[in-house]
Amino acid sequence: NIDPISKKVDKHINSIIDQSNNNNINNNNNNEGNNHNKNNNSINNTPQYKSSKTKEEEELHYFLTGKILTQASEVKVTKDSIPQGVMQNHEHGIRDRRTAKDIVASVLAAAEFGDRQYNEEESDGEESSSYRNILQTDIEGGRTPQMPILTAYCEAVNQTTWSIKPLPRRYNTQFASQSQSSGFESQSNIFSIQYPHLTSCQALPSQFPIDTPPVDLDPFLPWIHDVFPSSDGKYVHFIAQNRRRCFNGQRRVNRGERLPEGVVAHKNYVHLEYGKNYFMRPQAALFQHVPVKKVEVADEHDNDSSNLEETASTVGDEPRYRLASHEDADPDGMDTRFICRFKSFDPNAATLTIVGYSLSEFELDYDFHTYRKGYLRTATHEGYDNHMIWMSQLLFKCPIPEDWRDKVKLGDTVINDYSTFYVDVVPIRTPPRYTPPREFFQPKYHSPKMTLENLFLPDVEWGKHHILPKIDHSGRWENIPICMPSLMTHGLIPKGSDIRSHSLPDHTGNHVAFPPDETPSVIHEVIACTWASTTFKTRSNRAQVGDGKRRLKEWLEFNLLSGFNHIYVYDNSGAFTNRDSLADVIDLFPPEQVTRIDWPCKICSNRDGNEGERSSQYAAESSCRMKFGAHARWLGSFDTDEYLVPMGKFRSMSEVAADLDRRGVRVAVFPSSPAKPRFDLIE
Repeated sequence: NIDPISKKVDKHINSIIDQSNNNNINNNNNNEGNNHNKNNNSINNTPQYKSSKTKEEEELHYFLTGKILTQASEVKVTKDSIPQGVMQNHEHGIRDRRTAKDIVASVLAAAEFGDRQYNEEESDGEESSSYRNILQTDIEGGRTPQMPILTAYCEAVNQTTWSIKPLPRRYNTQFASQSQSSGFESQSNIFSIQYPHLTSCQALPSQFPIDTPPVDLDPFLPWIHDVFPSSDGKYVHFIAQNRRRCFNGQRRVNRGERLPEGVVAHKNYVHLEYGKNYFMRPQAALFQHVPVKKVEVADEHDNDSSNLEETASTVGDEPRYRLASHEDADPDGMDTRFICRFKSFDPNAATLTIVGYSLSEFELDYDFHTYRKGYLRTATHEGYDNHMIWMSQLLFKCPIPEDWRDKVKLGDTVINDYSTFYVDVVPIRTPPRYTPPREFFQPKYHSPKMTLENLFLPDVEWGKHHILPKIDHSGRWENIPICMPSLMTHGLIPKGSDIRSHSLPDHTGNHVAFPPDETPSVIHEVIACTWASTTFKTRSNRAQVGDGKRRLKEWLEFNLLSGFNHIYVYDNSGAFTNRDSLADVIDLFPPEQVTRIDWPCKICSNRDGNEGERSSQYAAESSCRMKFGAHARWLGSFDTDEYLVPMGKFRSMSEVAADLDRRGVRVAVFPSSPAKPRFDLIE
């Protein structure tokens, strides 16, 4: 099922990797390839590569074998650990020049000193070197020292084992040692990083580790930008992005140039950071569903299939899963990618208790979307797929245990702006599928046109008895706070109130089909979202624009006059400076009309026409749509130089929206064109 180019790449990789000393996986189909060696896949026992011909080849295979984590426990973290000047102008755009060692140092330093770092000329001194550290002092309350700390458990990813069929099981041992430095622990192939600077629900999007995330060490972790529960308390939603797309900048291959082994050009172009791009391949897998089935495991290292019982776990016990076909999968495990574990903290006893588990659900089906768009594959082995824009935003949710939904809905789990209710997100680790989506569509899509039978065979690719490790032995996000529903967090409705009591009467009829008990409560007719900043840089950092405040003030005044009920401003000023923000402009307007969300995460690739990735903007748009869009009949997304003007018989956007409702329109696209001034809207 691997295309010829992928086979060529795997051949190059395997020709360099020497697996004879340390990789004792037995690739024998009769025993499912599950013969276990305790040191297999260990950080200190990853396959050693033979002497590479070039430094570039050595760096590439350092990434592909998962050896980037070998230095994590040895790095001494200081405020100078984040390399200065690694993001440099390049003839082909903006380039990330960090080496593997630089990446480790950057991630650990960001965890200890804050993710927001500025150049000396942009900073007011040592006390303001971290924007997110400042934010936590501006908000009353927050996480206390006894409360759980957000932690990323990074697991080594050895892509050279992906060609083995069936996929070898992962055996991760207990923690072998704990370093004296705060926040960092290590085990045979898992390394944990704590993020004590996440202290506030209100400031969660600005304090979450985004610009220098642990995803750079473990690409199976979702690159999370925002987390929030649904207003009914049934789900916790995640807004994540595809980190691989940050390293898709390309350059032309020079005449006579010899590319490192394993690097593949496309139409005579090659990635600027091919090592980082290939290392991030697991990010593509997170967009693809994987079926699982609950099992009971008597012996963790017993490969005898007769001892494996398929059963539902007892309430309170940790559920164990195996990779399965669609035919064998459980109903709730048919279309998932993450295991979700929920925990509650008792502030009086200072104890943390596991209260439930669930399997994640996708907000949309990315494989099906690829099929409908007419594209052959959802992702490519070589990574030349940035034009597939729907693969930028990873949107998923975890069902919250029923006993806790009312508490979450009313905001009862949040005390002094921090949560006592948490979720752990555990990725199910399988290689990306580079085959056409129709080869592994879920049964609900089965039809002669939509299904290609027997091309992706789970029993061959994964085996019939591939059991996933225990949660505590897996790479994961842990202690992600589940805060109040978004309208409560931002003060639009009081804590403890039922949102249904604030809903507008529905005079139009809802044209979106929702189950009767899941119809969102609407509190606004028409709202707008914008992503803006006091200053910003144009594509490829060619110019600095510094009139963001003036633009926003005019834009807000116009849109409120033209009939928008509420406007949400995602303030990206912190991506450029720690001295200023849009808060003073937004404070000029009533809080019931304009809400500011601090959003300082950076665009990860600001290239112009060279496979850039506007990750911060895409994530802000998704966050606004999912946080606030469900509570309005209409939502519009705009830049602050874009003005939507009511025309003809319409004098306000509320009238335009009401007409769209009457006509049953669900998505309205407006062309950009010159128009005469509306003097009745000009003072």
